[in-house]
Amino acid sequence: MDLGSNTLRLLVAEVDASGWRAVQRAMATPRLGLGLRPGAALDPAAKQAAATAAAAFARQARAAGAQAIALAATQACRVASDGAAFVGHLARELALDQAAVIDGRQEARLSRLGVRSRLDGPAQGLLLADVGGASTEIIDLADEADLGQSLALGAVSLTEACLRSDPPSAAQLADLAHLAREGLAPLAGRRARGLVASAGTAATIAAMAQGHTAYLPEEINNAVVTRAELARHFARLAIMPLAQRRAVLGLEPKRADIILAGMAIFAALMDILKLDRMITMDAGLLEGILLDFAAIQSLEKPSHEA
Repeated sequence: MDLGSNTLRLLVAEVDASGWRAVQRAMATPRLGLGLRPGAALDPAAKQAAATAAAAFARQARAAGAQAIALAATQACRVASDGAAFVGHLARELALDQAAVIDGRQEARLSRLGVRSRLDGPAQGLLLADVGGASTEIIDLADEADLGQSLALGAVSLTEACLRSDPPSAAQLADLAHLAREGLAPLAGRRARGLVASAGTAATIAAMAQGHTAYLPEEINNAVVTRAELARHFARLAIMPLAQRRAVLGLEPKRADIILAGMAIFAALMDILKLDRMITMDAGLLEGILLDFAAIQSLEKPSHEA
C-alpha cells in the first residue's frame, strides 16, 4: 500500500525472479494532506477515511491470497506531527508486516525501481518526476547514486494555494503557473534527454489524451504526451466547472479538482527542462514498494524455502 497526500493505493501481485504480475488493484482518496501545514496534525476526518480504506484494503489483499503486506507513507505523514504515530497505529491494528514513513530519498529510490520494471528502452539520460499531492520527487532514472530531489510542490497543496473559484479565474490560473515554476526553481539549469512522468496525475493525463473509459495501466506505461497536447487539455479543463470536469473521459472524478495543478507542474517541468514531450508511466512508487518488500521477504526466508 502507498499512502500519499491524496490517495491510498493497493497493489496485490505475484513476484518472482522474472518480475511481477498484478493480481488486484484498488484506490481510495482519503486526502490525508487536506489543509495540512508542516508540524501540524493530520485532519481527523482524513485520518479516519485513510484508516477505513487501509483496513478494507488489508482484508482485500488477504482474501486475494497475499502472504505479506507492506505500507509506505509519504509527504503528508512526513510533515505532520502525528504522521509517524498514525502509521504505527495502522501497522498494529491491521497486523501489517511492514509499515513506515519514508523520506524523499527513499521515495525517489522506490519510484525508480517501480518505473524501471515497466519502462521500454534505456533509462540513460531520463529524469523521473513523481508528482504527488504535496510533493514532487525528481530523480535520474539511470543513476543509482542519485538520491533525488524532493520538492514541496504537489497537486493538492498547489490547488489549495491558488484555485478558489469554480471554474478558476484567469488570475488564479496565472498564480498557479507562477507558483509551479517557482517551486521547480531548484531544477534551473538541469538538462535531460527526456522526462518520465509517474503517479496518478501523469496517468490521468495519459488516460485523457487516449480517451480511456476504463483503467488500463499497461496502456499508460510508455505513452507519450506532448507539451502541445498537455496545453490543449489544460485549456479545455480550465474553463469547465468542477461538475463538468468530473465527467471528462479518462479523468477520475475524485481527481478532477486537483488535476489543473498537477498539469501545471508537468507543463512547468517541460518548460524548465526545455522538452516538448514526456513519457507517462502508471508504474512507479507503488510498484517499487512491492518489489523492495518482496526482495526483503525473499532474503528473510529460510534457505530451504528459497
